[in-house]
Amino acid sequence: MELLLVFFGVIFFAVFIKILLTGSKRASFIKNEQIPENLGIQTENLLPVIQRLENSLPHGYRENIKNRVLKDHPRWEDHEYDWAFFELKRYFILNSLLKTVPMFSEKVDEIWHEMLMFTRDYSQFSQNFYGEYLHHSPNMDSTPIPGERAFFDWIYLSLFETSHNSRRIWGGFLKNPIKKEILEDFRSLNEEDLLAKYFRESSDWLSIKKELITKLKREISEADAIKLGNKPLEFSKPGSVYQYSYLLLPAVYYSFYESDRFDDYMNELLPKELAKDGASSGVSCSGYACSSPTDDDSGGGHDSGGGSSCSSCGGGCSS
Repeated sequence: MELLLVFFGVIFFAVFIKILLTGSKRASFIKNEQIPENLGIQTENLLPVIQRLENSLPHGYRENIKNRVLKDHPRWEDHEYDWAFFELKRYFILNSLLKTVPMFSEKVDEIWHEMLMFTRDYSQFSQNFYGEYLHHSPNMDSTPIPGERAFFDWIYLSLFETSHNSRRIWGGFLKNPIKKEILEDFRSLNEEDLLAKYFRESSDWLSIKKELITKLKREISEADAIKLGNKPLEFSKPGSVYQYSYLLLPAVYYSFYESDRFDDYMNELLPKELAKDGASSGVSCSGYACSSPTDDDSGGGHDSGGGSSCSSCGGGCSS
């Protein structure tokens, strides 16, 4: 009995010392880093889109959303909310261009859902930015949609720079091959047909939509040239660990011609800090819960649950 008491005493003392040394508060899942200006865009052509978005989100509405989210999620730090809202605005930009945009971040989706609670403000925001109501209709079916996630990644990385927090919030990028049916469409369909099939019908931001079409068609042509031996298979790594844009052409090439070994080839191109995430996560969950459990800086638990819950929104998020 005495030995048992000593044993539990030692355990209690060790836990007490750990709390004193590290604090009882969980380590932040998202780093407290400065948020990029202008949503960290890759091209200045997006500036008018960002301006309209910012003007469509009045300060009072933003404050109400933040207060409500932090009240419902007391474990969220201010900077965690700010980064998630930052990524939500990027998601809204994607919705202004594409016909459908699945939701792959649980943390971002939490904020979007809270925005809807302010019915009049959200309706006004949608009308001002999109010219119509942007519906939030999450698909809770856990069926994986890796091909659509890969296309989301390609669009996202063509428009925005990334960071540690971007990867954390969205669960990593380019872990799956792009759906071949999508690539075949961009190879064979003309610009008008692609605009009708993949992009929002509005004439707003038409030049950006056309740029994305041209870019993906060009990368498909380069991938074909590599396959035919007319261009060397040379992909170099970037200086910055979180810049993925150099991986977009390889992603197209390996999606077309080496999809069975996509993970292996793409991991060879990743900096070692990211390659440790390993093979595809099989995108069946939403959001930051998809991050690799091998990451050392996850900082313990997160209050949104994680696991395999899915709010992929299917294909109806922007209808």
